[in-house]
Amino acid sequence: MPSALPVLFSVSCFNYEPDVGSPAFAKQMRSTGVEVEDIYVPPAGFGDLGEWARAVIEVVESRRDPAVPLHLMAYCGGGNLTLAALHQLEAAGIFPEFVAFIDVREDQESYRLERGIDSRNHVSWMVRLRCALIRLTPPDRESLAHVLRSVAQRSISSVRELPKWGWRGRKLRKPWLFEVLRLTYPWEFDGVVTPVHLYNTADSFQRYGANDPSLHVGRNLFGGFVVRIIEGSHENCIEPPHSADLIARINADRRAVVAGEGAFQ
Repeated sequence: MPSALPVLFSVSCFNYEPDVGSPAFAKQMRSTGVEVEDIYVPPAGFGDLGEWARAVIEVVESRRDPAVPLHLMAYCGGGNLTLAALHQLEAAGIFPEFVAFIDVREDQESYRLERGIDSRNHVSWMVRLRCALIRLTPPDRESLAHVLRSVAQRSISSVRELPKWGWRGRKLRKPWLFEVLRLTYPWEFDGVVTPVHLYNTADSFQRYGANDPSLHVGRNLFGGFVVRIIEGSHENCIEPPHSADLIARINADRRAVVAGEGAFQ
């Protein structure tokens, strides 16, 4: 039976095949009677994440009815792109009625250093320095000795990797992923006041979140957030059989929001 819910705009940062990733998940959602629009803008040619987010907003605004409340959804790296877009939408006076982030995470500064992520994705030294300073500030302040020790350990590892990978670790980069990460990792996120529904796997809490159920995205969500624990892992939570329960949860949350009975009403 057709749903009275507004169109759900599903933002993706990768050009998945129709039966893979976010488009496949959107197709499954459509089978439940809701209308979903796939939004994909290639990342190549943009100077930073803000420019890319503006291009995404232009596509969304060209397809939606401005008289109808805006509903957004994003999975994985698409959530970072959507977070940057949300900040710009709010500045323009547009506040989405519903936003869903599916297993979206923000890597902690220590994790970025440990994995050499900033080096591989051409993050400037100024941003890297700020990331190190963030580790020294409350509420999760680390000791200066611990931060310096981890920086020294990463430096030693980098020297050992030189003969095999080179300074930038080009052989460690996945070409299809590089353009997305090149724009995402240098970006310093502004907080948003739009409430957000987070659908995260317990597996991700342990692997990436240091048991933070928001996967560290919560520090940017000034308007509040609610976490729904979903089945599966980061890699398969939007695939059958786990996707059926996830879709039911998202549809139920959207109906509650439209009815004025959601978690934030």
